[in-house]
Amino acid sequence: MTIAQTTVDTSIEFGLAEMAYLLQLQPTAGSKTSASWLRLSEESEDVDLIRAGLSSLIARGLASAKGTAVEFDARVDVLAYTLASASKWTQLDLLLDAKRGDSVLHVESDRTKLILQPRTMMSWFALPQDPGISAEAAEAIIIKTHLDQNPGGGVRVRCGLHPGSRQMLVRKADGCWIHAVALDDVVGPEVLAKSGDELTEALAAFRTDEETTDGN
Repeated sequence: MTIAQTTVDTSIEFGLAEMAYLLQLQPTAGSKTSASWLRLSEESEDVDLIRAGLSSLIARGLASAKGTAVEFDARVDVLAYTLASASKWTQLDLLLDAKRGDSVLHVESDRTKLILQPRTMMSWFALPQDPGISAEAAEAIIIKTHLDQNPGGGVRVRCGLHPGSRQMLVRKADGCWIHAVALDDVVGPEVLAKSGDELTEALAAFRTDEETTDGN
């Protein structure tokens, strides 16, 4: 997956225990919702796993303990802040066919935006979104890249406070992007996006509508 980002590479991979630790650092509504989207609600309350997560961060040089205080690498601080302060979550399922695919979670706070991509062995790759483009433009880049590389595949987009039944479906045909909104497995009219800008506008409209319907 390719996505526009800052000139300085600040991406980093986090393991399961590390994510569990970071999710419980600040018991906010944002962190609980982030845990739900990441399917780590139970893990973020597992005391043994949380302790292992802190130990792992220290062992990797991403955190240091001074008495009872813990200091973090700046990249860890960004992830922890984003997970706890998030106000918008968007999942993009990058489908190869009916049974195979990958996914990314776009998490947005008031100050930061991160792309989280699941990796092997229950780990996540965290990539900061380029601050010079909008959230929907970043998502359009992910969708276009996936469909350019997998023209027979598709993308399913969901967003809101929790994973809901309302979704936007996107596929590629004849050099254009065809999209439709589905609710409870009922697919609405298909609309043609002839350019990347039109696809970005469609994503922006879906994201706005989703805020109104609260993901349902």
